[in-house]
Amino acid sequence: MAGWADDPELLATFRAEVEERVASLQAGLLALEAHPSPRQVVVSLFRDAHTVKGSARMLGLSEVLAVAHSAEDLLGALRDGRLPVRRDLVDLLLASCDGISGALPGVDDPVPDEHLHSLADAMGRALSGEEPVVVPIWTPVIPEDDETVDDALRRGGDSVRVTTAKVYELIDVVGEAELDARRLERASTTIESVASDTTRWLRTLRDAVVTHPLPDDAQQALTRLIAADDQMLAAARELRELTDDAQSRLSQVRDGAMGLAMVPVRRVVAGLPRVVRDLATATGKDVRLVLQGQDVELDKQVLDGVSDALKHLVVNAVDHGCESVAERVAAGKPAQSTVTVTARAAGGTVVIEVTDDGVGIDEEALRAKAIARGALLPDSALSGQALYSVLFMPGFTTADEVTETSGRGVGLDVVRSAVEALGGLVELRSSSEGTTFSLTLPVTLGVLRCLMTRLGDERFALPVPGIVESLSLKNAVVHSLAGNPVVVRHGETLPLLDLGHALGVAGKREPTAAIVVRHGDRQVAWAVDALDGERELVVKDLGAFLGRPPVISGATIDGDGSVVCLVDLRELGDDSKQRTSASSSLFAAEGTDVPSQRRPRVLVVEDSVGVRELERAILESAGYDVVTAVDGTDGASRLGDDPADLVLSDVEMPGMDGYTLTRTIRRTRGWEQVPVVIMTSRGSDEDQKAGLDAGASAYLLKTEFDQEELVETVRRLVGR
Repeated sequence: MAGWADDPELLATFRAEVEERVASLQAGLLALEAHPSPRQVVVSLFRDAHTVKGSARMLGLSEVLAVAHSAEDLLGALRDGRLPVRRDLVDLLLASCDGISGALPGVDDPVPDEHLHSLADAMGRALSGEEPVVVPIWTPVIPEDDETVDDALRRGGDSVRVTTAKVYELIDVVGEAELDARRLERASTTIESVASDTTRWLRTLRDAVVTHPLPDDAQQALTRLIAADDQMLAAARELRELTDDAQSRLSQVRDGAMGLAMVPVRRVVAGLPRVVRDLATATGKDVRLVLQGQDVELDKQVLDGVSDALKHLVVNAVDHGCESVAERVAAGKPAQSTVTVTARAAGGTVVIEVTDDGVGIDEEALRAKAIARGALLPDSALSGQALYSVLFMPGFTTADEVTETSGRGVGLDVVRSAVEALGGLVELRSSSEGTTFSLTLPVTLGVLRCLMTRLGDERFALPVPGIVESLSLKNAVVHSLAGNPVVVRHGETLPLLDLGHALGVAGKREPTAAIVVRHGDRQVAWAVDALDGERELVVKDLGAFLGRPPVISGATIDGDGSVVCLVDLRELGDDSKQRTSASSSLFAAEGTDVPSQRRPRVLVVEDSVGVRELERAILESAGYDVVTAVDGTDGASRLGDDPADLVLSDVEMPGMDGYTLTRTIRRTRGWEQVPVVIMTSRGSDEDQKAGLDAGASAYLLKTEFDQEELVETVRRLVGR
């Protein structure tokens, strides 16, 4: 395979990616000092630096890699509160961005390695406590003669650079034209039908005239009507043929426009051999990388969106999946490990798999690590796919120490988020023979292949990449389990939920089919009234006026002029409140008695009225029954009531602080096992240790408040 120097297109791709991330870093750094919650900004900057580091490794730019690695360390210190946000630190990080940009291949006057060394050293001194830190300065040499436009044109070659935005605008316009063509086809069919009926009735009238002659002028008018009808019928047929031709040509234009946005997978995987080689050398392992299906093509937006995730999975496979040479030889394996990256087309999707031939995931070790980090309760017995889901939790890492490639908490949650944002799926399979991560991605974002479903009198489109399979409820085994409807598929019991109820479709309905959808590490069956087959749709957002309704990610106009909404299956799967109500609704429609289910009850203990009401609103919207206490003493007085399912408490409160309240809960009969989540602005290691020693199940910071993280933490500890 050609190297980077031999493939300018690949080099330009990765250079553009680095430049984009550096630009994002610079914009964030400029806003950092004035931001009211700088740590929230630093989190995104940290990920940008992490991406730049990965790209530099793939480009083989060791000096840029060192600067990006040092910048990541410095941003990590700002994120964790080990260093305050200071002007000199921001200046140093901005200078590092300039240094990285100036050291990329193709720059006329590249930054010397000595300057990059000085930048990395300065960031090291900043981490060691130097204040203020001296920012290294480098002034580029200004060329005497600038290149003229004519010079640039003479170098241009026979290619034209077109922004992807213009390509997708073209695809949108073609999609609109196809809709118009379908409407025209529908109109021509109607005209042809009316003309045929008119012909039949006119001929009937002409036959009747044979026995009952008409006046001459009436007879002449009838003859002319028959001739005009024949002409109209011929024109309708010609219009139908022209419409068919137009649709065929529009289809060719659409395929051509989509082809402009398609790029081979090799553009992303070409840099992976260097990454594997360097990482194997650094870890003392012998690893071989096998690339298969590099010519499989994907939409550029999809490939760009998943490139970071793919790099991370390969690094993860080498760092965590592959054993050392000594371990492999002792186990009777070949000394050299193998990591395989495979891409293959599968209908309207592309599947990319990253596989290692290691020993697989050690479930006992993973469970112990998750318990130690507070991701699982001490008595947890999770195994299999349910246990593997811990690996995708934000900030979770199995590494014992921070290295250049692991231990920073930028992990598989980023992979899952990136893939699901594209409408794809991530699957993890592991055995004693190795581990495989499988990414199922849509071929393009311009045109989506969707399964059309009917719910009452309305139709909805479901993206095919998110669907496992469809099944008929008439032939399926459906019964109740713990008061909830379930369907048995391939020997596995799946929750059966009503999609119509979840989408708010009114009226009486009779579900006849179900769509099996994968949500994270589990599968759910959504009941629908009918299936109308698959179609390729050009889907558009609903515009600023309507905004983004819940669970609806876009819409399209069908040939009959009706609006068909596209359902966001990922968002639908995240809504626990809808899942519960949808389940009950389906049973009610079938006439089955459903026992009333109590919503999990959360006790919120917070002395700040604003924070207390915010937490109440968030948790109630997530489906929880919330009761509140105004301070620690008030919270302790509630321990005489029936135990709550979870307690969310502040630390600094009058009367009794959160640590004392937590210890009191642990000593109160019936409340001993109730999970306690500490939500506070005190984020030092000593404070967190005090909370966990008191018996807290999780420790969240108000300064890094994330609504989704709060709900996910509560859901994980409560179990629903």
